[in-house]
Amino acid sequence: MRALPLVASGVAICLGTLVLIGWAFGLERLKRGAPGFVAMNPATAVLFLLTGISFGMTVGLTDSKFARVTAKVLAGVVAILAGVEVVELTGLWRSPIDEILFADRLWDPQNGIQNAMAPNTALNFVLAGLAIMKLDLSGRSLFSQALAIVIGFVGLVSLTGYIYGDRSLAGLAAFIPMTVHTSGAFILLAGGLLFAVPHASLIEPFATDDPRGVLARRLFPLAVLLTLSLGWVCAWGVRHHLFEDVFGIALYAISLSIFIVILVRWTVTEVGKLEAERAAMNARLHELNRRKDEMIAVVSHDLCSPLTGFRMVIDLLRERREEPNEELLGLMDQSARRMVSMVRGLLNISKLQSDTVELELEDMRLSEVIRHTMQPLVINANAKHIALNFHPPVQEPVLRADRLRVSQIFSNLLTNAVKFTAPGGAVDVTIEPKKEKVYVHVRDTGLGIPKEEMPHIFDKYRQTATKATAGENGAGLGLAIVREMVLLHGGQISVSSEVNHGSVFSVCLPINPAEQQEKAA
Repeated sequence: MRALPLVASGVAICLGTLVLIGWAFGLERLKRGAPGFVAMNPATAVLFLLTGISFGMTVGLTDSKFARVTAKVLAGVVAILAGVEVVELTGLWRSPIDEILFADRLWDPQNGIQNAMAPNTALNFVLAGLAIMKLDLSGRSLFSQALAIVIGFVGLVSLTGYIYGDRSLAGLAAFIPMTVHTSGAFILLAGGLLFAVPHASLIEPFATDDPRGVLARRLFPLAVLLTLSLGWVCAWGVRHHLFEDVFGIALYAISLSIFIVILVRWTVTEVGKLEAERAAMNARLHELNRRKDEMIAVVSHDLCSPLTGFRMVIDLLRERREEPNEELLGLMDQSARRMVSMVRGLLNISKLQSDTVELELEDMRLSEVIRHTMQPLVINANAKHIALNFHPPVQEPVLRADRLRVSQIFSNLLTNAVKFTAPGGAVDVTIEPKKEKVYVHVRDTGLGIPKEEMPHIFDKYRQTATKATAGENGAGLGLAIVREMVLLHGGQISVSSEVNHGSVFSVCLPINPAEQQEKAA
């Protein structure tokens, strides 16, 4: 709908140009729109050209003062020239404007009349010129929109006359009628004028993307088209003597009543669907807000733990008044690493959400990265008597990927595997090359994931009901980061799990992401 003003101006320019071409080369189809219809006057075509240019400059070149002034001048010219034609109706003088171009070809032998500008056409051009001149893009004044409604009404009445086969609706008394393509162009131009200011109070309910706008855009054209269609059926039946006038009117009233009932029922259904969608969205937002609060609580708790470690070391140093030993330095280093890890997790999520992460691709062996990733976890695994087993392939392809991001992927997966595996369990990592991809399976004998939590396992701030075997806490960001990192490499990740029987996370990475993207394209 927001593009309608420019579309309307473009159609007006194209229509005026095509009709003038039709007059210049004697192409009746371009002049009349359809065989047997009245031809559009050349002056009408020129006014459509000027109107389209003026309207297009008004809505399309809002930053140019020259364009705005030129548009108003052209609109004023349109209003004045059309006004002269309207004054001719008084009989005080004869306007030569509609006889300047192709004067020797204006006699219409098909309809037996001298071609001229129709009075309702001239009136609409006066209104269109004034509407463009007074168009207020800020939406404070609705004068132009009020004129647009009149323009659309006049055009619709004329077009309805052609649809119903009653030419009296297309013109005034014995004057030449408005042409069929003129009627259509005025309806489109009226729509363009209305939607030129979509935030104006008169049109805002139709232009908004909320449920009001959706329903308005669906109901309005449906109501107009079906009402006109019912009227056409009744008029056709009366014209062909299928039934009397009174019966036709009664049939129209009954049909319209049924249509209104159906329309109301359909509206209620659509409103119900929209309300259900809104309720689901609100529930989703509430759930995300709850998770955010939980995440903040967990992060606050986790950040307090290393800070408490720092305070303990500081207090001990104050009491002992001696140089810090290796044990105290190790405690401070461990606390600092925990804080850095949590802050990096939050930063990674922020970067992934804003699409600012860029991969630094390099050739590497995946087994080397996984071995380095497993080393820091050996201490925790040994403390819980968990066996860390690595099964690299005999022949391993060279993978092109971001070493740091790949390390983050398997660091998170292995950390979780150790965290949720009970003492005496095992964590196995297997690399399996297949064609142009490499699969990595991280299998543990841990607590597993409940079935109802599986669809949300990769959601941000999501923490499963399964508790870590040593009471470790987390912010619920690790698996969300893993999924985003895998997707950045053009890969895939899946999980299978059974409560009390462990989980298997499978990561699939393309050997060369660039080649994979080219093939996909």
